[in-house]
Amino acid sequence: MTNFCIDIGNSFIKYAIIKDGEVEYFKRTKKLLVSEIKLLHKKWNIEHAIISSTRKAIPRFTGFMKKNFDLIYLDHKTSLPFKNAYATPKTLGKDRLAAIAGALCRFPKKNCLVFDIGTCMTIDLLTKEKVFLGGNIAPGKDLRLKSMHDYTSALPLVKPSFENEILGKSTKTALQNGSIYGICLEIEGMVARIKRKIGPINVILTGGDAIKFGELLECKKFVIPNLVLLGLDSILEHNVKSKI
Repeated sequence: MTNFCIDIGNSFIKYAIIKDGEVEYFKRTKKLLVSEIKLLHKKWNIEHAIISSTRKAIPRFTGFMKKNFDLIYLDHKTSLPFKNAYATPKTLGKDRLAAIAGALCRFPKKNCLVFDIGTCMTIDLLTKEKVFLGGNIAPGKDLRLKSMHDYTSALPLVKPSFENEILGKSTKTALQNGSIYGICLEIEGMVARIKRKIGPINVILTGGDAIKFGELLECKKFVIPNLVLLGLDSILEHNVKSKI
């Protein structure tokens, strides 16, 4: 089955053509046009599609997709391949649901702790019994740098850098390190605490900054940049099969 999966995030739209669990085509863009979807449909003969969005506005291309595909617009009512124990499912980010589904697909019967590192960093825990227990939300690297500038009178706004030593030798590098290594230590600290609580876990990094943070972290981890899209594919497959 060839699926069209779209992840609409805070800053970018990521989409993929996924066939039998493997990504055949991927693109990251600011804007997705109906004309592009028509070309993809013509080339791949798409039948099933799924959209996950963190934005309130419904994208314009949804109308075309409803007419031409078996479309799922992911929400709190969508059937999932795991149990959702979150207390407020209506407020739960759809990208978080998809990331958990992706973790389950790649690591069945394993405890998984997923870090999706982008504009914000989300931290989510799935047990080996396929239960999503919840997670946390924290600022990403750019938000940390911006807030230190916006809420102080003297600190400059600097661009992030992964190239510094662990201790900054100037205000600029101190700010950069506070952002980057603050996230690293937050991840490593959370991993250690969760391990003490539930036992061995698979640590999974995804999102726009996953690869760079993966190079800095000392804990064992799996870096899967397209985890959310793979999870959307898993949710779509789960729903299609349930109709058969």
